This record gives sequence, C-alpha cells and structure tokens, in this order.
Amino acid sequence: MNKVIVLQHVAHMGPGRIVPIFRDFGIPVEVRLLHAGDEVPDDIDELRALVVLDGPADLPAAAEKSPALASELALLKRLVAIDRPVLGIGLGAQLLAMAGGAKVYPNAKPGATPEQPATPLPELGWLPVKFPFPGGTDPLVGGLHDGAMMFHWHHNTFDLPKLVHPNPPAPPAPPPPTGNSLLASSAKCRNQVFRFKDRLLGFQFHFELTQEDIQAVVTHATPADKQALGGSALADIAQQTKQYYPAYQRLGDLIIRNVVQYLRLY
Repeated sequence: MNKVIVLQHVAHMGPGRIVPIFRDFGIPVEVRLLHAGDEVPDDIDELRALVVLDGPADLPAAAEKSPALASELALLKRLVAIDRPVLGIGLGAQLLAMAGGAKVYPNAKPGATPEQPATPLPELGWLPVKFPFPGGTDPLVGGLHDGAMMFHWHHNTFDLPKLVHPNPPAPPAPPPPTGNSLLASSAKCRNQVFRFKDRLLGFQFHFELTQEDIQAVVTHATPADKQALGGSALADIAQQTKQYYPAYQRLGDLIIRNVVQYLRLY
C-alpha cells in the first residue's frame, strides 16, 4: 500500500487542495483522469487509500451505462468489504454509499404522495452545514462549527450504508449496529457527511476546491443547474465566493488534515 490514487471524472472537477496537502504529509498521490482514458485501478495492494471525486453522472442509472463507473463501483465494493480507506466527494460519496448497499436518488422535498410527486431540491452554490451531536464531536469534523459555509453542487442524495446482519435479533431486542455515523447535515439535504465502518468517508459538499475550481464548476453549469438556480444566481455565486472563500479554505484544509490523520495515511 504505497500511494493514494485519486479518480477524477471530468476536467473541471479536480482534486483541488487535496494533492498539495497530502504531499505536505509525504503521501505519494497519483491522479487518474478517467475522462482522458486512464483506468480504474485493479490491484488494491498498491492502494494506501482511494479518493473518488465529483462528477456530473446521474446515479444510479449512469453506473449501469458507463463501464468506467461500473468498474469504480466494483472496486469500491472490494474496498468496503475490507474497510480500506476511501474518501468520496460528491459523486464519489454517492458511489461509496451505493457500494455499501445504500440507495442514491434525487434530493427532494419531503411529503411526496402518488398524487403529488416530490419536488426536486438540488443544492447548488454556497450553503451552510451543521454538525449534529454526536457527529459534531467526531475527529473528522473537529474544529468546524454550525453554519460553516460550504460549496454544494448536486441534485442527488443517498441513504446511509448499513452493515448487513444475516440473523438480526427479533424485537424487542435492540436493533443491531448500522456501522455508520452521520457527521453533517444541511437544511436541504440531511445526509451530507458520513463515516461507514471505520475508514470509509463520504462528503456530499465540497471542501477541497480552489477558487479557480469553483469558477470552473459554475462555468460548466448544465441547463438543469441553471434552471434550478434561476435568475442571476450564477453571478451571485461568483460574488459569494469572494466573501466566503477565505474561511472555506481554512476549514477545508482542516478537513483534509483531519482525514489524513484519522486514516493514518502519513
């Protein structure tokens, strides 16, 4: 296990500040550009950890149509089985949840009925996150505070993966442990950050992007993104980035260092 491999899906969603901070710790990092034809690793013996970045794929359907995503999902299932360190961000968190047996689906307002379909509720741009107890005490988010502004860019959400118990005890016995911890939420999307087993980490929001990365994400906004945002929201995001980025960078760097130390990657 000699290096961290980063899987990048599209040119405008790169690893941001993850690579320089990992290298500051002396951690060898290899970025594989899947959009440019690089392959998903097959030999897990070389993996100290896997980082799976965000991308525009619409799960779960995309995983059935894309050989690359199918290969990623198969690799993640192998890593989940042995609890090998994984950090998933955005699409990467959704793939990790799927690999753990959880569902991925459009984020929507609660209360849907057969007569009244669910109203989509994408999270795009700068929005605050909260760290509910006991998740807020977890070392992965140590040093963060309720209301921290993070950058979001997703239409989907996911259930938390759970351990499979072949013979769970019958009630009234307490339910078996799930193996997961919810570490952060937001007003629009409950499942923002999770830890599964011990070393499988998923972040729905972005903490790693540079200012240039955020501008690139906004520039590549899809028609669905623009429709969800409406009006002058794209221009508003650019102004908000100037306001929120200094604190975002400081807290994001803290998260990356927390991940390195929690996973003992150094």
